Amino acid sequence: MVIPAAGRGLRFGSQQNKIWTKVAGKTILDHTLAAFEMHDRIYSVVVSCSEFEIDRIRAACMPFDKVLDVVVGGASRAESVLNGLKALPINCDVALVHDAARPAVSQALITRVIDGISEAGAAIPGLQVTDSIRRLDENGIVAETLDRSELSAVQTPQGARLELLLDAYKVLGDAAFAQTDEAGILQVGGHKVKVVEGDPHNIKVTNTEDLERLKSILGENSGPDIRTGVGYDVHRFEVGRELWLGGVQFEHSAGLKGHSDADVVLHAVCDALLGAAGMGDIGVLFPDTDAKHKDRRSIEFVEEVHRKLLEAGWTVGNVDIALLLEAPKIMGRRQQIIAAIAGALQIETDRVNIKATTAEGLGFAGNREGAACWATATLIR
Repeated sequence: MVIPAAGRGLRFGSQQNKIWTKVAGKTILDHTLAAFEMHDRIYSVVVSCSEFEIDRIRAACMPFDKVLDVVVGGASRAESVLNGLKALPINCDVALVHDAARPAVSQALITRVIDGISEAGAAIPGLQVTDSIRRLDENGIVAETLDRSELSAVQTPQGARLELLLDAYKVLGDAAFAQTDEAGILQVGGHKVKVVEGDPHNIKVTNTEDLERLKSILGENSGPDIRTGVGYDVHRFEVGRELWLGGVQFEHSAGLKGHSDADVVLHAVCDALLGAAGMGDIGVLFPDTDAKHKDRRSIEFVEEVHRKLLEAGWTVGNVDIALLLEAPKIMGRRQQIIAAIAGALQIETDRVNIKATTAEGLGFAGNREGAACWATATLIR
């Protein structure tokens, strides 16, 4: 992953690089870096920048674990990108390039581009052109009307298999530095480029007018989008099964009956998360009619749900759990359960809470026939 950040932002009308402008409490650069730090298919990031800003950008990149290096850019975007590509790990086989000044890139868009590269070798996001487009002559007179059905307004991230992109640079030589994006280098260099669906919110901050739209997209004007979901699950006990609760195995005379490991705690957590995001429930994603989920560990369900949340732009605010169970007693291993759930959701442990209670001898739980669990989850976009 290469993020060119060497622009001076002259059209932005600022005395400093526009990436230092704060929106919704963070700089534009912070928002951009965070988007790729969050994506589970991005493994390393290189930032290319102007020499006079390299110390400041290195300091800004310190909180981001995936930033491998900050390198000096070149006289053009293409040269800056090439310097970044050369700093990628030797085992890197796919490279994405994204403008530092596009801070509202979504997890879903990043995934679409990566999938497009897997399919075609090179991919870029594009939006269908809706306005009529005219080509003008040197006197400003309409010379031609272009067919807008054949036109696409392209965005970043753009990417390709690294060997293809480096080959295109080699074929073009210095002529590559005249190209304005990676799609141009690849196309002129003889490689086909697939266009995947872009995102109208993925704007590039060029003028000060773009800031107001960006504030709305990132929630500065309206506040963050916060949603809450509730999950519930119940399973009966069955002799001969392992007992898993909250991703932790317990010694007990019986386990919970189900197609997977029947972890009632994690099933309730999944339903709470999916409910908050409007993504259905655990039965839709992991049906018990699918053999691949037979005896599967439910912590994998939580991890997969988390990936889907990230792709949709959600982060987990907190999860609160209430378990109804006569035996075994779980509170001695409470911290292990919290650590397992927090790890699967990639959040701090103080964002996960679990409580346990008995049914005072009443009902199926009181008769030790099974266990029930309720979970509440908060998501933030």
